[in-house]
Formats: sequence, C-alpha cells, structure tokens
Amino acid sequence: MGTFSKSLASIGGFIAGNQTIIDSLRHTCRTYIFSASMTPAATAAALEALHIIQNEPERIQALWDVTNYALKRFKEEGFEIGETQSPIIPLYVRDMEKTFIVVARAFEEGVFINPVIPPACAPSDTLVRYALMANHTKEQVDESVIRLKKVFKELDIIK
Repeated sequence: MGTFSKSLASIGGFIAGNQTIIDSLRHTCRTYIFSASMTPAATAAALEALHIIQNEPERIQALWDVTNYALKRFKEEGFEIGETQSPIIPLYVRDMEKTFIVVARAFEEGVFINPVIPPACAPSDTLVRYALMANHTKEQVDESVIRLKKVFKELDIIK
C-alpha cells in the first residue's frame, strides 16, 4: 500500500494484495477506509508524476543529494532525527504542546513543517516533519536549519 499525497503530488492511495486481502478490505473495512474512488484529476496528477520520475531520473538524484545534506546538517546541529533515510525528516519534539508551538514559530520564521501527534505517534514521540523536494537547494536547507535551530533552542528542545 502507499499514498499519493507526498511523493506523487496528488491525493489518495493504493493497495495491492491477493484476492482474500482485497475482499476483506472491501467488505470489512469499507466504512473506515477506501470509501471513495480517486478523482480523475488526482489520478492524472499521480500518473504525470510517475512519467516525470521515469523520464527525468536526475530529479531523484537531486532529491537524494539534498536529503543527505539535510540529514547531515540536522545531525550536526543537534536535532534528534532518529535513524531516518527519507526526504521527509522527523524532528523530534517529544512534547505535544511544544510541537504546536514549534510549528507556529517555524511558520513565523518562514519554514513550513507539519506536526505529528497522537494517534499518529505515541504521546512521548511527537515530532514535526521537514519535507524536501528535488528543487530545494543546499542554501535553503542551511537557512531553514538555522531558523529551526533558533526555534528549538528557544523552547529548550535542543541545546
């Protein structure tokens, strides 16, 4: 299973499995998930994103280059990021109230991040997600790390 919302610039998701799994999902989980079909526009956006990925592999390399740079920078500055190897980098806050303050303060500093709170994580594992794209530059990463470090230090999350 997967989602189209981050990597494929769309909404919705997909799942593949044997007939038993699909039937089970279709008949027992329908009221909770998979209750609507994807729109033609969302499908077209995901399909076009796949075409771009296939036809422009340099974008994938650029994404991994900036991701690896950002991972290194966050570690150097003392952020807790866990063992991630993703362009969506978790920055652990570990306090629900501070997580929302971090998001608001980061926005004031010009950095857009998303909160992750229960039930998506344990109460002691709250975090924010720092998401990269292939066209982000190392300079943009450096500037956002500086601004996020300021916020995290103000809230005594990092030293």
